[in-house]
Amino acid sequence: MKYRNILIAATAFLMTVSCGDILDTDSGIVEFEEDNSIREASDSVYSMLGILNKMQVVAERNALLGDIRSDMIALTTKANTNLQAVANFEADVDNSYNVVSDYYAVINNCNNYIAKADTNLTLKGIKVFKREYVAAKVFRAWAYLQAVQIYGKLPYVTKPIYSESQAQEEMRKTPLGIKELCLELIRDLEPYVDERVPATGGVVNSKYFIPVRVMLGELCLWAEEYEKAATYYFDYLTLQEAPKTTRTGYIRWGNTKDFSPENYPTWSSTGMNVDGSNLMEVITCIPLETQPYYGHTSQMYYLYNSHNTMNNGYVSLTPSKQMREIFKRQHYTHVYTDNNNKRDTLSGPEVDMINSIQYTQGDLRFTYYYTKRTVNRDEFSPFADYTQMIDKNYYDEFVIYRVQMIYLHLAEALNRLGYTQTAMAILKYGLYENSINDHIDETERAAAQRFLNWDPLVFTIENTQGIHSRGSGYAECDTLSFVMPMPEIALATRQDTINYQMPLIEELIVEEMALEGAYEGNRYYDLMRVALRRNDPAFLADRVARRNGDLDDALKQKLMQQTNWYLPLRY
Repeated sequence: MKYRNILIAATAFLMTVSCGDILDTDSGIVEFEEDNSIREASDSVYSMLGILNKMQVVAERNALLGDIRSDMIALTTKANTNLQAVANFEADVDNSYNVVSDYYAVINNCNNYIAKADTNLTLKGIKVFKREYVAAKVFRAWAYLQAVQIYGKLPYVTKPIYSESQAQEEMRKTPLGIKELCLELIRDLEPYVDERVPATGGVVNSKYFIPVRVMLGELCLWAEEYEKAATYYFDYLTLQEAPKTTRTGYIRWGNTKDFSPENYPTWSSTGMNVDGSNLMEVITCIPLETQPYYGHTSQMYYLYNSHNTMNNGYVSLTPSKQMREIFKRQHYTHVYTDNNNKRDTLSGPEVDMINSIQYTQGDLRFTYYYTKRTVNRDEFSPFADYTQMIDKNYYDEFVIYRVQMIYLHLAEALNRLGYTQTAMAILKYGLYENSINDHIDETERAAAQRFLNWDPLVFTIENTQGIHSRGSGYAECDTLSFVMPMPEIALATRQDTINYQMPLIEELIVEEMALEGAYEGNRYYDLMRVALRRNDPAFLADRVARRNGDLDDALKQKLMQQTNWYLPLRY
């Protein structure tokens, strides 16, 4: 990784008595001494690196818990018993993936920075540590949001813990649920909405930090504060100094009418890559070490990807039958242009041959992300007879936020505000001047004006598209499948029609999140968020229980009880 050999803030301050797992001072949540302060630039750098060091531990694990408990991932026979227990919602407090104190290690390091940084220190009229101070608050909010999604309720601790007695005092607080905790974090961050991420330099990349507006948007979405969520997402994407277009990356069939082997799918020159701290799609990523000697290495890469040294080619995680069905049922819309420049709109192939250059049914992002190849092995070989590669997993970093996923979260918030046409436009057309005028009627344009002010000189047809077009062809030309849902008969009022459309468009958005965000660890949490919003456990339970193809009724009944959605805590 990028900051190997740099020591974190100070020697661990260990205690001989612990207070459960949450604020376990034996766990390493204390990485500093109580009388330390942050007054020098070097102190600030070391402290930020200490926080990033703790983020390494939880970022991938959090995503792993979001993948294996969803409907998108299946476990192979090589998966260890701890993974199996988590996937089956049978994990106990001793499960190796159930370590809440790791989240509090991030939180406690952030609390220490917030408490100890000299925010009044000024150089040439600029408060030296202001950006780092805000970054610590954002990291704390992120850690809380991830942890409360996993555990359901947690104590909200804002003071650094240096001793067992302090831990015991904090543990007496009433734990907060997801919505309550998000509201607290929103109040904490809102005064700093205009603060930028820390300036880059040396070993610290600006993409290691989370923009304040992105974090606020996420918190507001979970808190069901949809107007605020949409505002923060929109303002982030359209920020004048650094606007974020969807770009026009895609994977499509070549210009063909017969889908022959000579015209196999290719991806665009604008790129579809979702990795890399310097790529346009990435908003925030957490760097990982490449060797265990230097710190935390990737957990997920070798669970998903064949590697001769690390796992003899055997993977533990693979796409579920349900994942394949989600991609397969998409309607690929193809546009063929002949030599006379005449265009013909066609449907994609109906033959399903995964990892063949001849045919792939449905959304092509599946084959862009996933490759499985047979390898000739003799019966005595210690290596797997096939290899699997997921083109979203990288061993030296983990992506937390991407531009396309923020657009989808914006669509989710706008839809809940009743701006159904605008939400559908994000999926199908992209938001730029002509698209807005063509696909959003005058009434909604007037109501949603706050969210339709996309600079026509920045957001254009050349750099903006509907997210669905990244894998399902020319989605804007699809008049058969991917269309605005409408009732069979006209309803009494416009609001009745919106109320009819809203849950259906929400399901399209959630499905698009699965198509675009596969293997990124969000799926289970996305299902949870919508299930909580609708007060409908079946929204999550039914989907997860069908991950292997057929309905697992016992699993569904377990997940109909909301308490079973979360990992257990030891108090």
